[in-house]
Amino acid sequence: MNQDRTKKYKRATAIKVHINHLISGKYVKDDVNNYLETEFGVPISRVRILSTIVGKWMPNLENEAKSERVPQASITIDDGTETIRVKAWKDDIKILEDVEIGDIVDIIGRVREYEKETYITPEIIRKIDDPNWELVRELEIIEYLERIKSTAKTETKSVRSQQLDSDSSGVLVSDQIEKSIFKDKIVELINKLDEAKGVSINKLKEHANIPEIDFQDALTELINEGTIYQPNPGKYKIL
Repeated sequence: MNQDRTKKYKRATAIKVHINHLISGKYVKDDVNNYLETEFGVPISRVRILSTIVGKWMPNLENEAKSERVPQASITIDDGTETIRVKAWKDDIKILEDVEIGDIVDIIGRVREYEKETYITPEIIRKIDDPNWELVRELEIIEYLERIKSTAKTETKSVRSQQLDSDSSGVLVSDQIEKSIFKDKIVELINKLDEAKGVSINKLKEHANIPEIDFQDALTELINEGTIYQPNPGKYKIL
């Protein structure tokens, strides 16, 4: 895995949420990182939003070049819960050029705030041709929120159990290292086996030789953090 891909791989996870979760959150700035405090208790710095474009504004670059203003473009997206702007500046404007009002898009980007407006700076925007993915994303978000609730209920008990077990911290570190190895292996396989249209899940399982539950966990985490995506159901590519 080359250095650039490794850096990308270590970025914060892009959390799949609804836009209203962002609008209702509290933006926090500190010396280490800027992030959004959400109502469900998870700090978010990167998000993944599936939504419809309901507005678009692009500057006249020729006029902007004659002025001292920094070129800015934006789209407004709506996922049925709220709307939010996706804003880009300078060369990043290009990422918004090929999408139009009415397009369904899957956006990965960072949450930002300026003058009390919460917005997203885009890293990746993909058009979605099959509207059924909206239902899939809705189910993913519901499952994610339910998992957070379940984790919150057992968190205290889990922490106490770890404190009682003198080896628990070592086990947790070992588990994280093992998961990281599995994720690296999957990324390397996709990079090696991809023939432009993605790699099937069956081919990945065949070559990865990873226990099923560990394979699924690693695959899900890679998708959630925006390292890989599905161009088609059952196929995987590196972003």
